[in-house]
Amino acid sequence: MKSKILGMLIILLFAAGYVTLNYPVFGTLYNQIHEGKVIESYDHTVHTMDKERRKKYLEEAQAYNIMLAKENPQLLDAFSQETKKSDSVYNRVLNMEESGVMGALEIPKISLYLPVYHGTSQEVLEKGIGHLEGSSMPIGGKNTHAVLTGHRGLPSAELFSNLDQLERDDEFYIHILGETLAYKVFHVETVKPEETGHLAIARGRDRITLVTCTPYGINTHRLLVHAKRVPYKEKENTNFQKDTLWKWLMKQKVFLISTDVLVFFIIYFLIRCFWQRNVKKRRRKKNIT
Repeated sequence: MKSKILGMLIILLFAAGYVTLNYPVFGTLYNQIHEGKVIESYDHTVHTMDKERRKKYLEEAQAYNIMLAKENPQLLDAFSQETKKSDSVYNRVLNMEESGVMGALEIPKISLYLPVYHGTSQEVLEKGIGHLEGSSMPIGGKNTHAVLTGHRGLPSAELFSNLDQLERDDEFYIHILGETLAYKVFHVETVKPEETGHLAIARGRDRITLVTCTPYGINTHRLLVHAKRVPYKEKENTNFQKDTLWKWLMKQKVFLISTDVLVFFIIYFLIRCFWQRNVKKRRRKKNIT
């Protein structure tokens, strides 16, 4: 009886350790699956939309970007606690489902595929990638500079935690209105939060900058990954979300090793139970004879 209780305690402790050790992985996995469903809903809305309506959304976004290029407004730090007045015009542009989703961001190198939401509120940045209000809509075109932001180090979502791995010539993609736009990194820099001039529109250019906090866990500065538009090469695999999720999971070394240990432990426990059961049966037979 004591051996059974001890065995159960060992199993419970091992299971608790496994869950605790892999909590960030489980949290990110849940977040990616959930946000993947958000993207699927967005894609369904776009692909079932008639061409005229889709064209209207694109024209509204283009008009918004032309207006921004003329005004070139001063941008605020995406992670500042300063209260920002909501712009109803901004919130309507590319808001097809009224969910705030305007598209999706895919970064193959860090296995990221997440929806891009309007704004950079805390609610948005805890689940996905935010589009900095005052920057261009990420639809491409000359005189545009879209700024996309994400947190690092959240226990429940990886988001931009590995953004520092991006280097010159790495590519990422924007999926928007049924189209895929490709961007290639040309410069990575670290600046102070108030140095937002680096995010201004460059005349004649088509750019996107990815922004997160740095150093990791300290967050006193901002990491800026600047990229320029390049021709998109069609991929054979169009299931971006599932492919990205699988690649990301295969990179989680702690999760893979601990899962291997767990499987080994379960197999060992089952074999031991089977062996003990056989031993008891033999003893009973001997006692009967």
